[in-house]
Amino acid sequence: MFRQQLAGLALLLAVTAGAAAADRLFQKEPEPELPVCAVVAPLEGEITSPDGQFYVRQMGADTSVTAAGLYPAERIQVVSRKTGEVLWEDIGYYHQSVLWSPGSRYAAIARRARTYQVVTVIDTRTFLAWDVTLPDGGPIPEYTFLPEDDAWGTWQNENTLLLTVGLGGDSGPRRFYRCTLHSEADQFTGSTLEQTRQSLTGLWDFDKDGAPETAEVVTVWSPEGTAAWYELHIKKEDGSILWSQENFSDSHAGWSSLFACQVGGQDCLLRYTPWMGQGLGAYSYELFTLDGAGEEVLVKKNRVEFDIDAGILDFDPAAIAAFLEEVHGYLADSTLLLSTGGGNVRFGTGGGEFRDDLRFWSKGCPYDNTLSLEQNLERARDALLTSSGG
Repeated sequence: MFRQQLAGLALLLAVTAGAAAADRLFQKEPEPELPVCAVVAPLEGEITSPDGQFYVRQMGADTSVTAAGLYPAERIQVVSRKTGEVLWEDIGYYHQSVLWSPGSRYAAIARRARTYQVVTVIDTRTFLAWDVTLPDGGPIPEYTFLPEDDAWGTWQNENTLLLTVGLGGDSGPRRFYRCTLHSEADQFTGSTLEQTRQSLTGLWDFDKDGAPETAEVVTVWSPEGTAAWYELHIKKEDGSILWSQENFSDSHAGWSSLFACQVGGQDCLLRYTPWMGQGLGAYSYELFTLDGAGEEVLVKKNRVEFDIDAGILDFDPAAIAAFLEEVHGYLADSTLLLSTGGGNVRFGTGGGEFRDDLRFWSKGCPYDNTLSLEQNLERARDALLTSSGG
């Protein structure tokens, strides 16, 4: 009887031990508890896309490494808000910051490790990703970080990310880059150019909202170190871009000039293009203000055309003089914001000094200050007739 009891007890112990082993085999180990003073990597910026379709989240903490009590996130993900599906995923770092493009096409995620920084852009149509490279084709250098606040990037448009690299101050200068995205069905990449910025002196109220705007000239540099093109930005009081013109170049096709002037007590922008080529002239201007959305509101425009080719000569001194006197009236007390006319890049000077439109005088027919503009143009016409034998 006693032996039977011992056998039963042994069997019971064996079954209990087996069940406990099975529980240990199939039971998920508990998540390790973080030290009380530990902090998980922060996720900052625009968590949800502007259209509400996606959001960014981070999952877990990598407890195998730490820096000053901070644990990196184990994973960072882009998730569908409708289905909860994880659409893109990568490892997390010690700090994550999200910046969505205006139309929700792209999510830019800046991730910071101990000694380096990565900016990854995700295309929400294909969920392919591109790690931003600098103009030399390399990554952001080691020990070079982005600003710690949300000033590390802005979207100039749906396909152009403006990136600030460097902490500034004693940590070294900040440098500015323009990342243009290129997306195809099975490939997603980008190209990066450096740009420099020059703020101009002056305050204006082009949109008539009572708050001042400022002007900034941006030079975009080619990888070879030459200026690729120039831009003029009108910026609101909070630093955002209200309006811009981006097609300035020192090549003939990109010649243009923008001025700030006052007409009837209202701050206006004057776009003036006195174009000449192969004897043909086409002088035009547009005077405009801005609305609250940064759209141009036309105030007035005018145009005059002529041909100084000796064999054709279509040149009306009265019409040209009337046009020039009208434009010069606007320019008299204006500020030249940016001009690439004649291949010469100028900005921030007095607009009254602008003389790219007076190209009719020569040593044989100099300008006579005792005569009116129209009379001088008549002399220029007569000199052209004489040279053609007319």
